[in-house]
Amino acid sequence: MIVTSLPPTSRRAFLRGAALLSTAFGASALLSACGGGSDEAAVAEMPRVTSVENFRDVAGIGDGYASVDGRRLRRGVFYRSGAFTPNDADAATLARLGLRALHDLRMVAEASLAMDRVPANAVRETHEVAPIDVVSAMPRDAAAASAWMIDRQRKLVTDPVARLQFGLLLTRLARVSGPQVIHGAVGKDRTGWAAALLLAIAEVPLDVIIQDYLLTNTAAQPQIAARMQAHAARLGTATAIVAPLYQAQSATIEAAFDEMVGSFGTLNDYLSQGLSLSGDDIGMLRAKLLA
Repeated sequence: MIVTSLPPTSRRAFLRGAALLSTAFGASALLSACGGGSDEAAVAEMPRVTSVENFRDVAGIGDGYASVDGRRLRRGVFYRSGAFTPNDADAATLARLGLRALHDLRMVAEASLAMDRVPANAVRETHEVAPIDVVSAMPRDAAAASAWMIDRQRKLVTDPVARLQFGLLLTRLARVSGPQVIHGAVGKDRTGWAAALLLAIAEVPLDVIIQDYLLTNTAAQPQIAARMQAHAARLGTATAIVAPLYQAQSATIEAAFDEMVGSFGTLNDYLSQGLSLSGDDIGMLRAKLLA
């Protein structure tokens, strides 16, 4: 068994502690808590790409995240990002990673607006998961915006089509050889859940998974700020009211794990029953992730 469920009170306390940690430490300390150093160290370790939003290694930086038994995650295996649209300079940089597959979680209509630039020797695979349509949200305050996001993140975990596609994604990640990228439109919600599942399969502590989810706020800060400002301008309101729609929040990923445990009991049951993932493929993912 990979992860057993926690009693509701213990689970809430554990998750709430992670949220307080990220709030108290800020972005630079958050990177340190995740196994890195300063923001500058993180940039130096990863390929410098400006045209692919939120591009980063699922395994973290430095020596990689640690599992609960002290093993380190293997870097350079799985990457995550927003739409994979590198310019010429970034495409040359990314070519050095030897990518073999791009896994696009966007719907066809979304993908047509920002077509993937598939690296040489790589294939593009589609796993269509409906987006969380934040542009349509009209929250009256920040609390309502947060509740709106939480509700939709829970549905991302339980929706039958989403479960089918996440199951197919994880199966392909297990079976395709070489480095691979998972991406959506901005690399936060659908991509964030896929990355969280990979880290959970590798038995990374839940507080670190949440901290990794929150790193989107650092990695994609300019894009997030622009989207918040545009949405607030459309509604004629303050950016603080719409911020929970665009910023990664611990409450959102907490809700996803709560929904997983509440609906399926354990991670193993969610993977095997909810996503129809085979034991062999789960084992293969663990072998790829853990050094």
